[in-house]
Amino acid sequence: MEKLFRTHTCGNLTQGDITKEIIISGWVKDIRINKFGIFIDLRDMYGTTQVIVKPDNGYYQEIKNVKVESVLKVIGTVVLRKNKDAKTANDMIEVVAKDIEILSNSINLPFVIKNDNTLASEELRLQYRYLDLRRPAMNYNIKFKHQVLSCLRTFLNQNNFLEIDTPCLTKSTPEGARDFLVPARIQKKHFYALPQSPQIYKQLLMISGIDKYYQIAKCFRDEDFRADRQPEFQQLDLEMAFTTSKEIKLIVENMLISLFNTLKIGNIPSTFSSITYDQGMDLYGSDKPDLRCTCKLINININNNSDGFIYKGFIVNDKMNETTIKKITEISNQHGGKTLIIYDLIKKKIIHNNSKVKFDDLVLSEEISKIKYNNNFLIFVYEQQDIANKVMGAIRSFYINDLSKRISHKDFMNNIENFEFIWIIDWPMFEQEENKWQACHHPFTSPKNPEKLLDIKNKDLGTLTADAYDLVLNGFEIAGGSIRIHDYKLQKKIFELLDLSKTEIENKFGFFLSAFNYGVPPHGGIAFGIDRLLMLLIKNESIRDTIAFPKNNRGICLLTNSPSEISFDQLSILNLEFKK
Repeated sequence: MEKLFRTHTCGNLTQGDITKEIIISGWVKDIRINKFGIFIDLRDMYGTTQVIVKPDNGYYQEIKNVKVESVLKVIGTVVLRKNKDAKTANDMIEVVAKDIEILSNSINLPFVIKNDNTLASEELRLQYRYLDLRRPAMNYNIKFKHQVLSCLRTFLNQNNFLEIDTPCLTKSTPEGARDFLVPARIQKKHFYALPQSPQIYKQLLMISGIDKYYQIAKCFRDEDFRADRQPEFQQLDLEMAFTTSKEIKLIVENMLISLFNTLKIGNIPSTFSSITYDQGMDLYGSDKPDLRCTCKLINININNNSDGFIYKGFIVNDKMNETTIKKITEISNQHGGKTLIIYDLIKKKIIHNNSKVKFDDLVLSEEISKIKYNNNFLIFVYEQQDIANKVMGAIRSFYINDLSKRISHKDFMNNIENFEFIWIIDWPMFEQEENKWQACHHPFTSPKNPEKLLDIKNKDLGTLTADAYDLVLNGFEIAGGSIRIHDYKLQKKIFELLDLSKTEIENKFGFFLSAFNYGVPPHGGIAFGIDRLLMLLIKNESIRDTIAFPKNNRGICLLTNSPSEISFDQLSILNLEFKK
């Protein structure tokens, strides 16, 4: 007869099971011994059940020495619990053990996992990730992620999207980060690239006649590490034929409304507001503004503005001590700023000025009196417009992320528990980096006025607007997309404007451009960073807690100790050239 490990889980026993003989299996979450017996909290993925091993039980002495996190199989009778702390139906009952089998013993734990108040460092948690995932919060995250993905799939399936997988061993394409490369053993000096996104393939699917596509895709990007980034992550990828940016945004909004309502996550607006890229930079100094913060940047009209320089700042209620001034000065310097001025609105005088500009307190006071304010300090800079926006945006973000924890949320943060969505639209088509033009999103994005681009000169590239859109939630970009180019001449022109030679265009994109000769539908799409979205939904500060087996902030998997060295023999098999 086949061995039976359980008739019930540790989470689904109720008063309706009283007097039944049942079998449960799980991990020892906690063990307590007193004169009445051994009390074991037995846990599995579904919940926890209290098990009593009475002193007259034949297994009593053996179980007395069992360590926490050992795995047990218990056969026993369900009884009404005498001391009830009934948060759930399962808390009303307990199991009196009849037979117990130790399925697997545990040694002493490297850190406590029975609750979420662990003092273990993240490094230790990642090294023993299989233990960390047993903690209630991490267990919840894994289950919640499954529920989110299930809801997204359900919505998209109901809206006629087809789920189609695309290759992970592919060709390198420009996506804004470095590629991870995989040697091709059968062709010397040739490499596959792991996809930064399925961008080329999803456009080829539109050319193939697929009307609506989606995929929860694995993506790989070798880029600098932050709390909201991982080298390997999941992306919800959507693409639609014969569509417009308005239609794509509507699908996304309805999908998120469905998700929030189904999982009862929180309040969500029926439609999302939009601002242009230029408005975002002007009002918030950011292309991903956190709208929970009520503070907006202001332009200060002082007469001696010249040479494209502007006075830009914001008003805040704070205790402006030396530590704060030093910190925000450092932030200004890090973002290219050379000036920082702090004006005391109560005393009506400047308390800090590291610029060469001399101010008349009276003139400044008269100008500032035109601004509505309730707070006590004006922080501002005197810089060229793009630098001024970046500096003040960075200082604003600093207050949101750090100093807002020690000042009243009413003064700076509004509705801090809310989910504030906003679309950022009308992006620049190109941006300059080290005197070289690059695509702001990617080179497959359509300009808003395609006919203008065909005759444009390189010096005017900065005037073009892309038909692109990002979705921002609480200061994080969670999705980005665009209408794609579907015209051969236009796509080829974009590659040429990015200084790609004919040979480079043919080698990198020849197969893609070839497809443009056979009828390309107008199409567009969007991609969601699933793990980043999850991080915000569970109100966590790190993307690593939404991924079962993440890398640390140096790109290392501490559990498996990868990446790791490989032997010369392995390199030889891969047909690579190397030097000893």
